[in-house]
Amino acid sequence: MFIQSSSLCNLPHEIFENIVLELISDDGPILPLLQSCKQINNILGFPQNTHLYSRIFRYRFNSAASVRRLGARTHHSRHLAHQLAWYSTALKCIRRGDIYDNGVLDAFWASFALMSENDGKNRHLLEAAGLPDFVDEFVRKRLYEDCANTNGWPNESSINCLALWLLWFTSTEERLKAESTVRRNEIIRLVLPFVIVPFRYPSAHAPHNHFTMPLTENSNGHLRQSVIPAHGTFPIYRAGRAHTTHFYDRTDLEIGIPLASTAAKLIFFSRRQVTPIGIPIHLPLTRQHAFQLGFGDQIGPTQEDVHELNQHKVVKHPSLAITDSTPTPSSQLDDDWYRLTDCIYPMQRSSLKNTHYTYGSATGLWQGRILVPTDNAFAAILQHVQMPEEFTEQQLFLNAYPLFMRLREYHCVDPQDPAPTGGADDGFDDGISNAWIPRGVHLHEDLSEGKLKLQHHDRTYTYEAYRPGIANSHDEATCRGCQYRGTCNIVYREHDDQFLAERSPQGDESDTDADVDVGDDDGQFLQDASTRYDSVIDDIFRQKDDEAMDEDSDTELASASDYESDEEEYCVERKCNGVLDIALVGETDFQHGQAWNHYKFYGRVREWDGLVALVRIPAHQHSHPAVGLGLWVFSGYIVGGQNFVGTWRALGEVNPVTPTLESAFAMTRREEGS
Repeated sequence: MFIQSSSLCNLPHEIFENIVLELISDDGPILPLLQSCKQINNILGFPQNTHLYSRIFRYRFNSAASVRRLGARTHHSRHLAHQLAWYSTALKCIRRGDIYDNGVLDAFWASFALMSENDGKNRHLLEAAGLPDFVDEFVRKRLYEDCANTNGWPNESSINCLALWLLWFTSTEERLKAESTVRRNEIIRLVLPFVIVPFRYPSAHAPHNHFTMPLTENSNGHLRQSVIPAHGTFPIYRAGRAHTTHFYDRTDLEIGIPLASTAAKLIFFSRRQVTPIGIPIHLPLTRQHAFQLGFGDQIGPTQEDVHELNQHKVVKHPSLAITDSTPTPSSQLDDDWYRLTDCIYPMQRSSLKNTHYTYGSATGLWQGRILVPTDNAFAAILQHVQMPEEFTEQQLFLNAYPLFMRLREYHCVDPQDPAPTGGADDGFDDGISNAWIPRGVHLHEDLSEGKLKLQHHDRTYTYEAYRPGIANSHDEATCRGCQYRGTCNIVYREHDDQFLAERSPQGDESDTDADVDVGDDDGQFLQDASTRYDSVIDDIFRQKDDEAMDEDSDTELASASDYESDEEEYCVERKCNGVLDIALVGETDFQHGQAWNHYKFYGRVREWDGLVALVRIPAHQHSHPAVGLGLWVFSGYIVGGQNFVGTWRALGEVNPVTPTLESAFAMTRREEGS
């Protein structure tokens, strides 16, 4: 039995919790309150009062993404309290500033999760803890750790992948402009292998030679690979590269290791775009000036075209501003998050309840750059077992070229049939060299009717234009999916039977009723209380709140669910839209084509993970084609809803198990009229 030592002990628990929240809002520590007496400690202690700590979590961290992605069960008090402890421990590790700390890997996982859920608060806390400088120092000093075991090449280890993504997440235009040229070039040099060695560092969750997934349905588990003596097997399968962790209500959630090459490309191009492209003074001032000089019809840039390149970004940094008219930062990362949690095993179907490509993501005007090594430089990299000491853009004769395209999206809607894949029809080669479209297909686009027809042999496959906010032609009476289900409603359930079986309600109850083991000695009690709560509470409340951090209303703070049923199952219900396949077509706008050559584009989107593949072909034949005018295929992901990042490769009858000339590209969507 506890002996009351303060009149505070007579207060109702709800009032006690409000006092704690008021202390936090005034930047006051609550550790002295927890240490004041045993009964107060028992009332407010972490194991006994997860409801309080769930309220603290919602006050300090963003919480919308977890409900959207994993369901309302994540907001049960004990799950938010667990997440509070994990995130707080990570912030404490970062705040110590020791990049060799044993807890860095776990802190990076927590920071990555926080950034993926960020809607303002999370970034604020991470930056206040010093994450930008911390991860910058890590990349400069530890990215090549243990590279002696990989012939000097940096490892695609979990900690390196996370470090590169966190470096990208914490990059801002202001921070990069303040970076010295020497330090900027050092980062570029460090990440360069991840950027331009695609046969060593994969750029997709499953090799792009596959379109029909999962592989068990079309390859009988047979994954053909060749061996590159200097670098290992090719193509690269990342099956099972994941981290298992206790995440909210999921005791064993698998999160895929994020692709180092994608983050490295974003880091590389974001730093290269800081320095404007020099404008040759011998170029005509404008296209009109070129006409006056007598060669206005010739393909080539003017000074005005180069100015345009400098005015627009190659990649855009994650959004910092939050407005009512734009998607929240975390929602822009939903597709990326679902890819990491769903697309881990190529031999398994990815979750149908989650999106990996949002309809309309590729539509619009895109601008970016491609990196082009010489054939000799590429062959040298392919053959080098040891990473060259001078692995720089200059030593590799790496050139950068502008990239423009305007894309339109078309959907195959049931009862129409999608076009078949190309390639060898053997479950291994699905025709990536033609963006997964069969050779010999004739494409006819009718812009007025909004139709795209793919004619192959004696059959025509019809796709219809995607128009935002306008329903497609789907009809429940003719859709084979709706007929099979007997309804237009689709319900995707979690089917988390293993999780439910392993839950222990008795364990949760015992936690709720347990007394704090503080010992008989008051001094020992104070020491135990300090040890228990310091990393969980005070360490994350050292920064003074600003207005942005106080956006939660009292209603939100009080919205915790007191009814915490373990039988709740996360499910998604939606109306069938009949979409079976996504095709893309486009071209270079005339203005940009006159400056940088005219091209046509066509391709598809892989349903399994949202990988986009596009063929680029010159719109006009040239008697003496310049560098970069060949037939190329681009494949990559739309990251954060605004950057298209991946690799291009030269086309031709190349066996998918054989590397061919390949390098990096990155581009971002431009606002119309900008």
